[in-house]
Amino acid sequence: MKLQYILTILLLTISLLHLQAGPDHIAHISGQVIDSETKEPIIDAIISLEGTRSQTLSDDNGNFQIKNIHSGKYIMHIQALGYSIEREEINLAPYTTKKVVIELNSENHELAEVSVTASLSRLKRDVSPIVVSQLTPKTFEATQSLTLSQGLNFSPGVRVETTCQNCGSQEVRINGLEGHYSEILINSQPVVGALTKTYGLDQIPLNMVDEINIIRGGNSALYGSHAIGGVIDIITKEPESNYYEIKYNLSLIDGKSADNMLLFNTSLVDKNKTSGISVFGNMRSRNPWDANGDGFSEIGKNRASSLGFSSFLKPNKDSKVIAEYRYTSEERRGGDSFDKPPHEANIAEYSDFKIHSGSADYSQYFNDNKHRLNIHVSIQDAYRDSYFGAEQEPNGYGKTTELTLIGNAKYEMNIDNLLFMPAKFISGYTQSHDMLRNEIPGYNYKQNQNINIGTLYFQNEWQNEKLSIAIGARLEKHSLVENVNIMPRVNARYKIVGNVNLRGGYTVGYRAPEITGGDLDIPIQGGKATLLSFADDIKPERSRSFSGGFDTKFYNENFYSYFLVEGFFTRINNAFIDRVIGENETGNTLVQRENANRATISGINFETSIQPSEWLQIDGGYTIQRGRYKSPERWSDDETVEPTKDMLRSPEQYGFISAMATPQSPFSIAVSGTYTGSMYVPHLAGYIENDELKKTPQFFDMTTKIAYSFKLNAYNKVEISCGVQNIFNSRQRDFDKGVNRDADYIYGPSLPRTYFIGLKLSSF
Repeated sequence: MKLQYILTILLLTISLLHLQAGPDHIAHISGQVIDSETKEPIIDAIISLEGTRSQTLSDDNGNFQIKNIHSGKYIMHIQALGYSIEREEINLAPYTTKKVVIELNSENHELAEVSVTASLSRLKRDVSPIVVSQLTPKTFEATQSLTLSQGLNFSPGVRVETTCQNCGSQEVRINGLEGHYSEILINSQPVVGALTKTYGLDQIPLNMVDEINIIRGGNSALYGSHAIGGVIDIITKEPESNYYEIKYNLSLIDGKSADNMLLFNTSLVDKNKTSGISVFGNMRSRNPWDANGDGFSEIGKNRASSLGFSSFLKPNKDSKVIAEYRYTSEERRGGDSFDKPPHEANIAEYSDFKIHSGSADYSQYFNDNKHRLNIHVSIQDAYRDSYFGAEQEPNGYGKTTELTLIGNAKYEMNIDNLLFMPAKFISGYTQSHDMLRNEIPGYNYKQNQNINIGTLYFQNEWQNEKLSIAIGARLEKHSLVENVNIMPRVNARYKIVGNVNLRGGYTVGYRAPEITGGDLDIPIQGGKATLLSFADDIKPERSRSFSGGFDTKFYNENFYSYFLVEGFFTRINNAFIDRVIGENETGNTLVQRENANRATISGINFETSIQPSEWLQIDGGYTIQRGRYKSPERWSDDETVEPTKDMLRSPEQYGFISAMATPQSPFSIAVSGTYTGSMYVPHLAGYIENDELKKTPQFFDMTTKIAYSFKLNAYNKVEISCGVQNIFNSRQRDFDKGVNRDADYIYGPSLPRTYFIGLKLSSF
């Protein structure tokens, strides 16, 4: 009855919103927004009339209309991602339609604005109520990031760490919270399942990525309820022009272990830009690296390839269909004796993945582009053959399958006036199904999980230059949780003076007791496999989060700067914790997930971007944070080991810096680095005599890259690059040795000093 009551209120609200259209007037505006240099249409430009509540967006052809307004003189305000703001005076005669073509100039200072996916639309950062950080291919090039895991380190509040020296699994932490608390989306959809999230940070090829939008915290009502830490939304490339690019990179890890990567992508678009397709692929071959000469790898062997496409079709000016497909194959292995089958090695963690992903998306615009209906379906089918064992264990073979299905219907309305200012209202429903099967028969270990989640969501965003407010909620029924979860979310921005904005937000979330990415990696510790189970009385986690801060920018014709300070506080009730509870009948270690007491994490993020000239750009971010349990929690089954209040593997300080300079046109030089402060890491007995809590040293991982580009002919260009990653060889020095090592005892930068060269061939 509660859900029916809420649905009735929502439907009445939508009906009232339609009544906001107002009476007919006697003038109209019709036009197109284009790039001043290329004359290409600009999508999602925001067009508004100053002094009124009239506002609209340009469509996929750059066209827009504003209808039913009074005749007279107006100032038209036009803004779009990557372009300078344009103000144009127009006169509207009675009973006429004014036709205009607006040309926007490219914004020299690229970081003045970002794509804001918190409302699933593009807005300038200084008017969005929710701060969204963005990573682009330019960032990946400057920082020599060949995988998603490397690139994410260059976003404020985000840190990626390796969690297993055998298999090389990694997790991304946002605002200090473990990877379980963050959600990875592809084109704003949660199609990344538990199995693919295990190694997904390496398996998603960057050459298919157009941009990555990162929301710290679960501020938007349009995204997952589990995203207590934050959201990583990977936006794939859509074909825009006829283009190709081929890239090869050779890295020598510690100067001796080769990592070869070949990437290509191409796109074709018809002359009317009503249809197009882009194709991408990559191949990777990485040899294992042994840090201490004991014959066991600290970086595993990897053989991977992927192939996919993205295509679109515009049946008419008001509709669009997008279809995508990706296939990924990856074989990874860590341990020793790589020339032998896994069961003949002293230690082997082996996975052979086959992943198929596909999606279809249909959008229809109504009422002069003020209304939009979007229907989305996606599927991911993943399969893994695996082995986890030690000392020539013959029973470590297993297999995992996962099928993920997503369906989403969403309706958007741009409203000229809702109560007190222009607004955008979004509502929708998402239904997801995930079926996971994981089995290692020789260990008598089986994980079966069927999850169905139905989510109704809505969000209304009021926005003008002075004030922005986003209010929404998610109503979610999770098959592993008894009741419907209602999660309100509120965010606001207020411009107090000049370019200074105050921001604040409040979020409610939860996390169900379910198998997630890292749970499908079975580490070998002390020569034994570690197997996870859930306590019979485990309860869902519940969270409340607060954020607040300010941002400001200064710019003129020669200089641009942006600065952000953002505080955050999250309280988690019934926080999950893993405890060692003994061994099973096969002699392997049993770990149980259960509820601890309350946990809190709080801190401050700093972000800055400076562009003192057109040829130099500097970005930086720094986080100070701390995570604590209410009372000390045990992490070891050894009664002599003291429990701790500290959240483990969570440094109190970390950050990044990157700088890219092009002082002379064909040359560019980039310097980047990440800092990781000290943290507490558990070190389990095996190689050492007793469990102990290790306080790690601090690390600074610095990379330099030099590139030179030149024209091959009138249609093609070549870029040659080289450099060194982790110049100072800042890395862990106390890895365990031998068959009894603790594979999870790993911390610090993911690579030692690494030399690289690259070659890129592309069209103009």
